[in-house]
Order: sequence, then structure tokens, then C-alpha cells
Amino acid sequence: MRSGYKITLGILTIMILVTITIGTSYSYYSVASEQTNPNEITTTCFETSFSEGSNGSIKLNATYPMSETSAGNLTPYEFTITNTCTTPNATDPIKYVVTLNTLTANMPTLPLNLLRVRLDRTSPNAQTGTSALLSNMATYALGDQIKTDEGIDTSYTLVEGTLAPGESVTYNLRLWIDETAGNDVMNNSFTGRVLIYSYM
Repeated sequence: MRSGYKITLGILTIMILVTITIGTSYSYYSVASEQTNPNEITTTCFETSFSEGSNGSIKLNATYPMSETSAGNLTPYEFTITNTCTTPNATDPIKYVVTLNTLTANMPTLPLNLLRVRLDRTSPNAQTGTSALLSNMATYALGDQIKTDEGIDTSYTLVEGTLAPGESVTYNLRLWIDETAGNDVMNNSFTGRVLIYSYM
């Protein structure tokens, strides 16, 4: 029994000596190097501006149902979107969505299936848009936080596009009561707001 103890003690001593030798030689032969130049990450800018025309908002008081031809004589709501990011490393275009939004504080009483909308691009490359009933337009998911912050109930997509750095686009928005509406639209109202959501 005494010799078994000696053998076990000898094996343990050898294992401890091997572990100490490996640990010492590893620390002796390890080399640490340090980076000489710092890592750099430079971001591009992300900025758009929104400006309204001199007419301000659309105000159609005591309006009546009309054809699209007659609606073409209405004073539109004009606005311009500009990608103001022109730094040297700004190369990617900014995406944007123009939405017409109903507001939680002033819900429309005018049926949206009788409210006609047309968005015309005036520059660059003027293009007359196609009119549509607001109720038939696609909705856009702005996100709950934006909708809450802006007091928005429903967002309707008017147009989507991209702007390269320094580019601008100008639109004219017209709203009118569709010519098929009857007397039941009397004393109704619609209040809405344009919101431009931009992203990369």
C-alpha cells in the first residue's frame, strides 16, 4: 500500500512539473503585437429638405363635385423634396415616399370613395399624374411611433421615388370631390396632411 502511494505521488509530481514547464515556455515564447494605424469608419450624410410653395395648403370651402378637367383649374398644393446630402462620400440615392394622411384629431366626414386625388410632377421632367379615389389608393405602413407622433390615422401612398445627392423633385397635389357624388356629400369635410418619409 505504501508503494502505491509513492507511485501516485510520483505521477502527480511529474504532471505538475509538465504543466509548469508548458505554462512557462508558452509565456516565454508568446509575442504580442499592436496595430499602428487606427481603424476608421466614415459615414455618409442622410438629409432631405421639404419646402412648400407660396400657396400654402389646399383650402376648398363651399366646394362641389366636379370633373377632372374642372379640377385642373384648382390651385394645387406645391411642394419640393431635395436630397441635401452633397458631401464627397455621398453617392447613394435616398428613397422617399409621399403620403396623404387622415388625422386622428379631425377624422374626415366626407366619404373617401368620393374624394379624388391627383399628384403631378412639375420638375424635373413635368408629368401629369393619374387621378384616383383616395379609398382605392394603397396604404403605407409608416410605423406606429411616427403615426402617434404625427397624429395620423391612415397613410395613403401618393408616389415613391429616389433622389441622388443634390437632386430635387417638385409636385403639385390636387384634391376634389368626384363628379359622381350626390347631395349626400353636403356639409361634409376632409382634413389631411402630406408627409414625406425618406430612408436609405
